[in-house]
Amino acid sequence: MLLSRNLMKLSQIHVVSMLITVPSLAVLQAPIFAQEDQQGQSVIPVAQAKQGFSAEQIYRWRQDVGWPNSSGPADDSNIFYFLHWEEFLPHQTVWRAGEVRSFERALNSSLGEVTASSTLGTMSLDELLRDPLSRLQGIVVVHEGRIVYEQYPGMREQDHHRWFSVGKSITGLSVGLLEEEGRIDVNRAIDVYLPELSDTNWQGIRVIDILDMASGVDLEENDAARYDPSTSLGAWFQLENLDTTGLGDLTSDQVLFDVGDNRAPGEVLEYSSMNTRMLDLLIERVSGQRVAEFVSDRVWSKLGAEGDAIVALNLEGRAGMYGMFSSRLRDLARYGMLYTPSWDVVATERVVPQSLLDRIRDGCRPEIFESGVPLGMDPGGERPRCNSRHWDAVFPDGDFFKLGARGQGLYISPARDVVVAFFSTTTELGWESYARAIAKTLEPSE
Repeated sequence: MLLSRNLMKLSQIHVVSMLITVPSLAVLQAPIFAQEDQQGQSVIPVAQAKQGFSAEQIYRWRQDVGWPNSSGPADDSNIFYFLHWEEFLPHQTVWRAGEVRSFERALNSSLGEVTASSTLGTMSLDELLRDPLSRLQGIVVVHEGRIVYEQYPGMREQDHHRWFSVGKSITGLSVGLLEEEGRIDVNRAIDVYLPELSDTNWQGIRVIDILDMASGVDLEENDAARYDPSTSLGAWFQLENLDTTGLGDLTSDQVLFDVGDNRAPGEVLEYSSMNTRMLDLLIERVSGQRVAEFVSDRVWSKLGAEGDAIVALNLEGRAGMYGMFSSRLRDLARYGMLYTPSWDVVATERVVPQSLLDRIRDGCRPEIFESGVPLGMDPGGERPRCNSRHWDAVFPDGDFFKLGARGQGLYISPARDVVVAFFSTTTELGWESYARAIAKTLEPSE
């Protein structure tokens, strides 16, 4: 195949690869006013992001890192990079529309006393936010349409922050909206909608298996594959980062179409951003719109957002919904509220229909989750029941969660009418334990 012929040349190439779920090994040297992380490496306190950075710091980061690839255990450059994502890649605007739908506030200080465990140990939420190693930049909790807890240790309220893989959930929603309209049947094969896949290893794979990260093709994300340009995943990420070194005239889509066969679809969870891109191609083919325009029209323009969102583009102009989406923190929470009974606080019409919400929570396949590659979520020792439609975890009580690299997260509890949204810069994980613990303390009002 096309990719197989080209990848033989790439074994010695250094890949500049965008991180989606796990860290690279590069760490910057100590800046002024640094603290030390658990590995004894120097990092800037995240609070400096609220004060701004010197021109010298910014230019050093850009020169030393070039691409935003540095990602030590608590990488100091990420407090700049994650908040200035639009400076590194070309972007497309995801437009807001209408009046900003403001939140009422009913702050509950007792939520800061909620205790959970993470890779930093067991402590209260307030203690976690004060811990310089947590690298949490912002967190907001919404209960029954009101903000009950909100802190910004490492960003300003108006700052945009990169979502990383939390953006995958928007692709899942977009497929679901087209499914609701009868324009996509998720039980049909992807090549029914994209006939050009009929002579590839994607032929015959059902849309639902791609939605559930069980496509069966050889594209699983892990350290070895991501940094190995002789793999489909490594070559794909290299091209997504606008680096064509050693890849000739290959495009991201050609690499995606040329992936090898691995196992039967629909059997095992094998997480990959390439699944998300395939679904974005499906959305574009069926809707006739670029995926960012579809999201603008059908989602972002309807949630009373404070600001436009942005999404980075590859060399062909395709949006990286799989990990390159960016918005304000409250707007991430507004998006989460579309899945709750308080959707009408932020939207004038229901965006996520009850039937789709039911399919996310009740239509998942625990056998795929149990037999698959663990996603690392085990809040308080409570294992999720399944993954579903580009959500990483669905719990037995119907709550669900999406994780993004470096500690981004969106936790939704429809039954409790709770949304917890947070941004971070760290490779330390476990913030979902706090989200679940918070949700369990917030029961619906009488």
